[in-house]
Amino acid sequence: MATDWTQEHRLKRLMFFRVVMITTLLLIAIYVETVSETLLPVNPLYFLIAGTYGLTLVYAVALRLVPYRQIQVYVQVIFDLLVITGLIYLTGGPGNRAGFMLLYPISVLSGSVLLYRRKSLVLAGVATLFYAGMLWAVRDGWVAAGQALTDVPAMPVKHVLYSIFVTGVACATVALIGSYLAESLETVGQKLEQATEQVADLQELNQVVVRSIHSGLITADLGSRVLYVNEFGEGILGRRLADLRGRRLREIFGSVLFEASALEARASHERLERLEIAYRRPAGEDVDLGVSVSPLATADPRNGGYLLVFQNLTEIKRLEREVRTNEKLAAVGEMAAHLAHEIRNPLGSISGSAQVLMAEANISAEQGRLLAIITRESKRLSDTLNQFLYQARPSVGARGPVDIGRLISEAVTLLRNGPEVGPAHTVEFEIDKGPHVCLADPDQITQVFWNISRNALEAMPAGGTLRIRVAMDGGTLLLSCRDQGRGMGSEEQRRIFEPFQSGTPMGTGLGLAIVYRIVRDHHGDISLRSIPGQGTELEVRLPLVSVGATA
Repeated sequence: MATDWTQEHRLKRLMFFRVVMITTLLLIAIYVETVSETLLPVNPLYFLIAGTYGLTLVYAVALRLVPYRQIQVYVQVIFDLLVITGLIYLTGGPGNRAGFMLLYPISVLSGSVLLYRRKSLVLAGVATLFYAGMLWAVRDGWVAAGQALTDVPAMPVKHVLYSIFVTGVACATVALIGSYLAESLETVGQKLEQATEQVADLQELNQVVVRSIHSGLITADLGSRVLYVNEFGEGILGRRLADLRGRRLREIFGSVLFEASALEARASHERLERLEIAYRRPAGEDVDLGVSVSPLATADPRNGGYLLVFQNLTEIKRLEREVRTNEKLAAVGEMAAHLAHEIRNPLGSISGSAQVLMAEANISAEQGRLLAIITRESKRLSDTLNQFLYQARPSVGARGPVDIGRLISEAVTLLRNGPEVGPAHTVEFEIDKGPHVCLADPDQITQVFWNISRNALEAMPAGGTLRIRVAMDGGTLLLSCRDQGRGMGSEEQRRIFEPFQSGTPMGTGLGLAIVYRIVRDHHGDISLRSIPGQGTELEVRLPLVSVGATA
């Protein structure tokens, strides 16, 4: 059964069709009256047309005010049948080929579409009754025949009955066919609406599922051209779907591993379906991606493709490097304990013997130079041993509140006046208002600063500017050192905090490893950003404590 909204929509179309028909009739009547002088006046037809316009306005108002749609259908169709009867009365009956007889089945058909089966047969009966009543009224003289129906009074009864019978059968047949088609169309429409709702629900569910997956999804055709990228994947890649659609995967990821032939091989072998690559975003940021490749299941294999699921492994890789660094530092600490026993005593003996020999009066200049080298190298080896021993030393448990800002300010003053700063070097220092109070060991924090600043100055042998900044950033203290030195590549950056990773020929490679150990012991964080040829910025973050809590 049609809903109220459907019936209202169909009633509006019925009224529109009625207006079009009656307007067409009006134009025809005006044209006939204009070009012909022998035809009968058609003034009654104008009244009939005007009445139809008026009824249509009434129908439009009732459509908004009266909620009973079926009653409105009956009223409109019955009045249409009356108008059609009037047209036939004015233009001619069964003996005339005027054509308005066909409007009876058309009007019944419009009503059957709205009311269905039995109710539409009622309209067919009403149409037949109107037509029969009009013919009998004219034939029996109850209504003047006029010039259009002059043949009806003399028509035999069987001809009148035959005309009524044909009209009734035509209206009933049209009513049944129209109602059947309308019901079938209604059923199909409901099924289509249900199917549409199901498809919409499935699409919405699909979108919800895709948006809820915290992994990037890429679908590509057999030629490795991108078809779709989900929102999370756009965020990982740093690109929009509009910029990626239609482009080849090799072009996007910059790797031959994403050629169509390589993807086909990976999708066919489980051991090859997972790979890890380095990807550079358009903004210049390097990220590590883990990508899984699988065939895209489609009904037609010729329209298949590949499904790529990828994740941002940058943070995981960083944590893995931290774990490896901690493991290496632990190994270095254990090795340092052994070195302390194996090197300290022989080293002391070597250094002491060299100093005794240097005190002799009869040694030559060459011997004195060699003994000085032995003494200097013994001291350098002793310093290296002390750094090893620091790695093995357990972290300090108790620390007091320290004003890091004042501590760094004093260290910057010493740095500017120290031998590390050459004539071509410039040291800039920036500090905000603070307070910069942390629970820390002042000697260790000072060592962190010296190691970082010396490394930065060593990276600028030809000179440059070293910018040091101390600031509060939320609940952390930020210590930043930025140089204009040689910079570092991505591989060197990943290994910079590991022991023995030195960028200078005379370095031991333990300075930043010690810095890393101290910062982690203070529950802080250290990060590094570097561009080859442009310089390096290293940031240390330590948790702040409120001044009230330290009082």
